Amino acid sequence: MAATPPPHLVLARKWRPERFAELVGQEHVTHTLVEALKRGRIAHAFLFAGIRGVGKTTAARILARCLNCEKGPTPEPCGECAACQEIRTGRSLDVVEIDGATYRKIDDARAIIENLSYRPARDRFKIYIIDEAHQLTDQAFNALLKTLEEPPAHVKFILATTEPQKMPETILSRLQRYDFRRIAYAAIVERLKDLASREGVEADEGALRLLAREAGGSMRDAERMLETAIASSGGKVVEGEAASTLGVASRGAVLQLCESILGKDAARALSSVRELHRRGANLESLGRDLLESLRNLAAAKLPAEGAQSPLDELPDHEAAEIRRLAASASARDLMRLFRLMAEAQEEILRSPYPDLLLEMAVIRMASLAPVMDADELLRAVGGANIATQPKPAPRASAQSAAPEPPQSTGARKLKVEGEVKASAPLRPPDAPREREMPELRDHIRDRRPALAGFMEHGAGLSVADDLVRVVPLNDIYTRYLSDNCAVIAELASELYGRPMRVELTTNGAIARATGNAEHSAPVANGPNQTKETRDPAPSSSADERRAIVSDPAVRKILEAFDARLVEVRTPDAANGGSTKK
Repeated sequence: MAATPPPHLVLARKWRPERFAELVGQEHVTHTLVEALKRGRIAHAFLFAGIRGVGKTTAARILARCLNCEKGPTPEPCGECAACQEIRTGRSLDVVEIDGATYRKIDDARAIIENLSYRPARDRFKIYIIDEAHQLTDQAFNALLKTLEEPPAHVKFILATTEPQKMPETILSRLQRYDFRRIAYAAIVERLKDLASREGVEADEGALRLLAREAGGSMRDAERMLETAIASSGGKVVEGEAASTLGVASRGAVLQLCESILGKDAARALSSVRELHRRGANLESLGRDLLESLRNLAAAKLPAEGAQSPLDELPDHEAAEIRRLAASASARDLMRLFRLMAEAQEEILRSPYPDLLLEMAVIRMASLAPVMDADELLRAVGGANIATQPKPAPRASAQSAAPEPPQSTGARKLKVEGEVKASAPLRPPDAPREREMPELRDHIRDRRPALAGFMEHGAGLSVADDLVRVVPLNDIYTRYLSDNCAVIAELASELYGRPMRVELTTNGAIARATGNAEHSAPVANGPNQTKETRDPAPSSSADERRAIVSDPAVRKILEAFDARLVEVRTPDAANGGSTKK
């Protein structure tokens, strides 16, 4: 008869840590326990709390070995005595492991209490390890209250749970609590490398990082997935095969999807999602990976110095690829994409049609146009000297005392896409600076912030006696300032305590207003021209305004305003007037 092969042990059981020094990622717990053992300050009841697979039960068994070792209590069990060997294999009579989900009733608690009076069969302590302790009923907890508070000197309790919030406060107050953390990503990768080396299996870096990422901080889950990858590989664990086995998308596939989204290639992004779904990728995991990649792209836009970045945990080639992709997008657009994907992921987790939701989410993200907020748009308009043709010089007037408005130096197209640099100039270098009439500007800013913001970028101010002269820095500001002449006059009168007049000076007309009346219509040239008028050119001004508005670059800016900050009037080709939009 053929010999029966020895039973196979999975990696989590085969290479279970036997000393506190071998327990990965829980140094804050092991350090405290080791110091307590050295000083003999050992509590009678412990609570180990944390998510699944982070070493709670393993730590409980190590602590039991430390307490019952022939050389103990010691922080370094020998591993050779009968107590150490029996505890390691689960055969010790004095170390009882109880499943709280199975033995959870009051009768089970009474059985424990009845056995407490018996001394250990051989070892120093009788130790009860109760796993999933939150599953015990309220009656069972009540029965154990007195026992957990004052057990016999030869009894120790170690309770382990993934949900300590479900346990009564009266129980928690009687236990010395230790919270086990999620194991760091880098620590899981190093542990998987060590296990693969012990098993004699070749595993590439990408595959191990994929397994560590999918483990979500649980070492047991990582070891389970490595076991699966080894079983399905032909002697070498590679990222593609591991991703296919686990039903997840490889990191390279996720980054290609991000590149399609940032490149506005909706068809390619949709094709990538459908192909990953066809290969069996879990859509919830794919959505989470895409969300994480968008987070990494946003983090790549931050300054290199400072706090630790998520990119520090990535391999060099992957971090370099993330930075390359991030360079092609603005931080604002990345945050918008992240918000859209986060909302879609919430719906995917609840919907019976996750594939359709994810496909539409990527199409929407790939079709999203870049945006500019109002401040950047105003900065762009104020910093650009927009004109379609040089303006004709006005005829000289001996009696005119009005200052000449700044002239455009030539045509300039403004490309409204991507990000506007914060260092962009707020106005042309030769334009009047904001230091002119600061008290009037501050007063307008207090009363009418929107008007003040527009004037800051688009108007020069000067005051002579009771006259406030407003000079638009560009014809694009003329209509808005003309509509608000009366408002400026009222605010100036309120500030200076006397009636003030406002004169809006342009190439073709002068609009006036006082603190008590609406501004007048433009004044044309005539034989009795006064000191405050000058030679206008109405038809020339209308033609220039029509030419500016018809310019594609200006039209793009006006569409971006969407009539929310200013009222935009466009020339009406039919009657030569203007149409309000």
